[in-house]
Amino acid sequence: MINNKKEFKMNKDLKHLKYFSNYIAEQDLGEEGAAAPIPEPIYSVLFIEEGDEGDYTFPDGSSSKRYVTYEIIKPDLVRWLETTIDTKSSGLSKDAVEIKRKSLLDYIAGVRDSVTPDDKEYVNKFKNAIQAGLEGTKTQDSEVIFSPKHKIPTTDVIDVTFITIKK
Repeated sequence: MINNKKEFKMNKDLKHLKYFSNYIAEQDLGEEGAAAPIPEPIYSVLFIEEGDEGDYTFPDGSSSKRYVTYEIIKPDLVRWLETTIDTKSSGLSKDAVEIKRKSLLDYIAGVRDSVTPDDKEYVNKFKNAIQAGLEGTKTQDSEVIFSPKHKIPTTDVIDVTFITIKK
């Protein structure tokens, strides 16, 4: 029993144990005294043609297909939207252009699940620009599994946005 008291006393006297909040406060903030910049969001997208099914069929009726995945950082996407959708070429008011840009940004980011029929033109322009290598970068392929009955696409890559395009 005496040993247990000694061990307890020794553990109580340990000086290297600190609160995690103290550790954060002790971090080196660099020469300028500022924290490291927050990295820009990266959007991963892949393009699935309407009615597409997998190339390989499994015994349960589901199918799979590999798609090229592309990445674009938010500032590059915003820049592309600003140069592609403007008041001169679209004939829209400044407010309408901003709404259209925001709508497309949300769609590509995966926040929205559809766009208006008028915006499909810009989705195709985005697809052409990113596939041609003018915007974003090509990354590794992603395997997409289509459900057996309704052919709904899914993947185990959690940060990818499916963009549906016409054939």
